[in-house]
Amino acid sequence: MYLRTALGGSFKAASVALCCTLAAGIATAQAAAGGEVSASAVEMVNVDVGTQKVLRQKRPVKRVAIGQPKIADVSIINSRELLISGKALGVTNLLIWPGDGGTQPTEYRVQVGFTSQGAANPDLAQAQVSPGVGISGSTPTLLAHRQAELSSVPPAQPGGSDGASGDQANKVIDRSVVGIDTQVLSQIRIVEVNRTSLQEYGINFLHLGNNSTIGATTPGSSTGVSAVSKAATTIGSATGFLPVANAFNFVFANEGSLGVLSLLENKGLARTLAEPTLLAQSGQTASFLAGGEFPIPVPQGGGGTSTTVTIQFKEFGVRLNLTPTVLARNRIQLKVAPEVSELDYTNGVTIQGFVVPGLIVRRTDTSVELGDGESFVISGLVSDTIKNSVNKVPWLGDLPYIGAFFRQTSISRANKELIMVVTPHLVHPLRRDDQLPPMPGQSIQDYHPSFARTMFLETGKFGQSDDSGYSR
Repeated sequence: MYLRTALGGSFKAASVALCCTLAAGIATAQAAAGGEVSASAVEMVNVDVGTQKVLRQKRPVKRVAIGQPKIADVSIINSRELLISGKALGVTNLLIWPGDGGTQPTEYRVQVGFTSQGAANPDLAQAQVSPGVGISGSTPTLLAHRQAELSSVPPAQPGGSDGASGDQANKVIDRSVVGIDTQVLSQIRIVEVNRTSLQEYGINFLHLGNNSTIGATTPGSSTGVSAVSKAATTIGSATGFLPVANAFNFVFANEGSLGVLSLLENKGLARTLAEPTLLAQSGQTASFLAGGEFPIPVPQGGGGTSTTVTIQFKEFGVRLNLTPTVLARNRIQLKVAPEVSELDYTNGVTIQGFVVPGLIVRRTDTSVELGDGESFVISGLVSDTIKNSVNKVPWLGDLPYIGAFFRQTSISRANKELIMVVTPHLVHPLRRDDQLPPMPGQSIQDYHPSFARTMFLETGKFGQSDDSGYSR
């Protein structure tokens, strides 16, 4: 027990020996008078760590005593005012003896923590923190809740005097709520644009016999060239006479001379758009897959005649895995892993007669922090590939103009752009009496035309506008 006293109108801090003597005298006086501190008038005094608070009394103060000086300190300012200083997180008691002849001390419960710091930390103004007991009330953010949780942990007692282990001492009751929405609707937009261009040309010629002919073929439609001559010569595609088999081929023949001119210019544009949307609760992981599974044969056994083939399935399509965490009303942490894959038979393999396609995959895996309705470009890719090739006869292929008859040229270029954008929204469920929005394709379901309309008026729209069958 730490005790302060006032003697002769001048206030002095008692020494350790005097504290013990007075404490013993007080205990003797209390025992003689029936001895217990009045429990009906216990009042809570809240003070922050590192701050001071003035406690005013209606009666003159004679002596004061504090239970745990390491948690709070008390000083006598004058006969009716005390100064309480918060030193460490915890709870202790304060006894005040009146100086007007009363014998029963007034007891106060002093709580040092973050329970009265609305001005110092507005986020904890609605939270009630009791160190060593628990948390109640509400906090506006997860960060404020964490601060309140740390404040509720009782201070470590020197030498383990409380008789409890460290784990037991850190256990507190959390009755608080975090006043934020917990439903997050995440929109992921994945856009990929591919642009390709190709130029190829080549010239072949051959002398045959008499007669003449001329012709032109579209890409891939010619498997060979035949000349009307005495020898009836036919040159198939396997001979490689066609400079570019998948190009436009122009055939010229005059008096036994046969020539083929291959020309091709190709430009392509492809755009892939995926917009998966997923609703998840704060702190929970949700997954989404719009696609399918394709079989993969897997040989089993040691080979030879004992080999068996089992089938395994691998997923492909639009996949989304995300874990949102709502930190505050205007702050969301989002761990997101979108993926878009499609079958690629060009790069497939053949296993025991089974054709297994490859996969073209675009994926990313990251964590971002943003506000409600804000967007982040979480990944982007721009690639530019150029391939040039020339096959020519040495020296002859380098001659101007004439060299075109002795070389084959190919120029290809491919540009790819890939962007992934994430946008989270805090959402609320529809109320019980709210009308649900129309489902995609609802107009198709409600379309029941008559025979006359089907026969004479139906144009293929089936009672809907161009976009009414899709959601937006």
